[in-house]
Amino acid sequence: MSNRGMRQKILSLWVVLLTVCLWAQPSSAKKTEKAAIRRAKKLMVSSFDRSLPNVSLEFFLRNEGGGAPIKWEVNDCGEQIENLATDRGHDSPMCVEADFDVKDRAAVTILVSVGTFKGGPSGVPALWRVTITLSGISRPVRHLGDLPMELHRPAPRLPRDLPVPVGALIGPNQGRIDPPRCN
Repeated sequence: MSNRGMRQKILSLWVVLLTVCLWAQPSSAKKTEKAAIRRAKKLMVSSFDRSLPNVSLEFFLRNEGGGAPIKWEVNDCGEQIENLATDRGHDSPMCVEADFDVKDRAAVTILVSVGTFKGGPSGVPALWRVTITLSGISRPVRHLGDLPMELHRPAPRLPRDLPVPVGALIGPNQGRIDPPRCN
């Protein structure tokens, strides 16, 4: 075999290896994300709030959301890295976020910590945050057990017709007080 033929075979082998490595990389990350989401869905809500029944998070959210579709995704729990130089070895927490809309009037976001990005889904899961958005106003829900009450609370009433401010009725030349004239 000539040098040229050998070079082509080695180059072809490198291209194949590089392609396989690049293809396998996202697959591993996707497997970790799927495992984290599966873990979060199976968590018992009673482990977050003793007042809740012993049912899975997925069942609880589907029930409270009236069957609304739930979007599940993995993220870094909203953690911000302050200094890249000192935080280079830092392992960010891994959260699973569940989002759903209820009756076109409320949006719910729940973040559950299920591990770290380097360590994967492990350790004791923790409820990171529960937020409900009603009429464009977001507010935290302190306990997961308070979510049903918050979802069934009537929407806040916003002022519809505010009175016109007094100064707004006066035009540019109206309301001007001219000095008294002496005749």
